[in-house]
Amino acid sequence: MPRSGREEVLNWSRAYYARRASYYDLLAQRIGRDRETPRELEFLEFAFQTHATRKVREVLGIACGGGRHLVGLAQRGYRCTGRDLTPERIEAAKGRAARTRVSVNLEVGEATKVDYHEAFDAVLGLYILFLLPDDDAVKRCLNGVRKSLRSGGVFVCNIYNPFTLGKTWVVDAMRNRDSVEEQKAPGIRITEVQRTHDYDPVRGVVWVDETTVVEAHDGRHVFRDKGRARLLTYWDVEHYLKSAGFDEIECYPDWKVKRVKKPKAEQLVFVVRR
Repeated sequence: MPRSGREEVLNWSRAYYARRASYYDLLAQRIGRDRETPRELEFLEFAFQTHATRKVREVLGIACGGGRHLVGLAQRGYRCTGRDLTPERIEAAKGRAARTRVSVNLEVGEATKVDYHEAFDAVLGLYILFLLPDDDAVKRCLNGVRKSLRSGGVFVCNIYNPFTLGKTWVVDAMRNRDSVEEQKAPGIRITEVQRTHDYDPVRGVVWVDETTVVEAHDGRHVFRDKGRARLLTYWDVEHYLKSAGFDEIECYPDWKVKRVKKPKAEQLVFVVRR
């Protein structure tokens, strides 16, 4: 992709989350304990204890979003640092940390510009690889991750499985179908409508037009954005990880410790050690 195209994708991503960050944070507060986060946190601790050959104390999240994983880990005693492309999401993460009375170091920064030197025992790259605009961006991201890990530390990342037998937005995207999702809690309702088009099965790229309707305390808001996602496969991620110097690659389905056949999984979670 030309440089202007990469910048366009990043600008769309930044604008998308900037508009919605405060409302997603409010929704999370009103919903309270969600189903996914505790399960994902349990898996992360399993990965730390099973695959790292050093004790995991310092954890970096390279696209931490609203901070749900890092704050959850901080509550369990880990020392956490998070960075995200969007300032509004960093502010939401700071608010989450303050509400739970834990300390998390948070800063604005791109996933492709991770510049630490063996400073962390574990690095998280969750729900981010498919949003990076091209191969070069993924490679720069993973090279930075490896340099940031101490010897024996682990990196955990995930993708949506395009070969799943379930029904996900990825399956809808491949078939150019619309998807609608509604989330609500006292005082707030968020409805998201995704329309995919121009799916390129060779490059694994799809364009997404998303309309988000927010009904909250400050009125009704309609946000319309266009974005681009990459439908990465197991073999894509394996190739990227090996190119970055990671050799021992483990893959788990849907955040489950027990292995099942990969095509059934909606998500694939990778754990690699430096």
